[in-house]
Amino acid sequence: MPPFSSRLVVRNLVTIADAAPFSFGVGAGECLALLGNRGAGLSVVADALAGQRPLLDGNVTVGGIDVSGRPPLTRMCGLWGARDPLFAHLTVFQNLLFPLRVRGIARAEAADRARQSMALLGLEGLAHVRPAALDAEQVLRAGLARVMVCAPPVIVLDDPFAPLPADRRVAMRNFVGRLIRARDLCVVMATCDRDDALVVGDRIAFFDGSQHLQTGTAADLFDRPACDRVATGFAGANALTGRVSYIEEDVAVIRLPDGLAVQAMAAPGLMEDSLCTVCVRPDRIATLFPARPGAMGSIAADDGEPAMLPAVLVDMRHMGTYIRMRMRLSNGEELLVRRPPLQIVCGVEPGRPALLAWQAGQAIAFPFRHEMR
Repeated sequence: MPPFSSRLVVRNLVTIADAAPFSFGVGAGECLALLGNRGAGLSVVADALAGQRPLLDGNVTVGGIDVSGRPPLTRMCGLWGARDPLFAHLTVFQNLLFPLRVRGIARAEAADRARQSMALLGLEGLAHVRPAALDAEQVLRAGLARVMVCAPPVIVLDDPFAPLPADRRVAMRNFVGRLIRARDLCVVMATCDRDDALVVGDRIAFFDGSQHLQTGTAADLFDRPACDRVATGFAGANALTGRVSYIEEDVAVIRLPDGLAVQAMAAPGLMEDSLCTVCVRPDRIATLFPARPGAMGSIAADDGEPAMLPAVLVDMRHMGTYIRMRMRLSNGEELLVRRPPLQIVCGVEPGRPALLAWQAGQAIAFPFRHEMR
């Protein structure tokens, strides 16, 4: 089988009307995960990269060659997804032969490449089986083999793990990740599942609908989100609305409703005496359950110490590796908190008063978006 090695560069890509253009590059042995909350919009991007639909703007180059106007057969971008099923009337082996014969590959070479592709994807023994007799994982492996048998410089995967049951989804994420690195594949993968993106993707392009918000490593999106929608949609952060009292050395002091005060790092564009959205991840919130009711209260953030916000535990769920707690502040807003199981004291149950706090560096205050609900 020919080697896989290339680089995909996309500049100012527009696939949906009124969507802002975005650019990215992916090299050999890398995967860029397109992660969003609307699979149809991501599928449009996948189709556009593979030449299944025209670009509204921008250009696509593979190995320095502009392929923006090429049809799928000569696009150098192979596409696989649940919308591209195997041919039901053909065996697995025949499914792999078909794209090679369409490209004019000699019968003997095509058969040899098909056998290599089946071996690479663990399909030995299934050569003469038709798709109806395959399970979901075998269908995925066969689909990947059908794409890889043509050795495209770029592979585009459209939500490939969606049909799999949960346990096999975990295994196939790891398998595909190893395959990308071992075979130097240049891969773009669209998915609506964050774990898919985290396990397989080297970098992640995060979308809200058709709008691209940020591209970066997982650490970038978790710790340095570009806006509140990345912080909440990707990192699962809590969002609180407040007004900026003042900003000193990039630390903002924010007054929440009812006068509660918290600190957060000031995002670019944040102004004093303006509304803002404070984003803090559930695992960054410290929790204290006072033994005496008289210990309840709040310490103002102006003192240079983290604010201690009075709250009441509304719900608590054991999630295996962490405890998820839903806390209600005195102003009625609710926060999610995640703590290790060993940090939860005995006797803690819904209705128990608590104090919540976080360091300024563990939260970010973004300028308020008027359309935010």
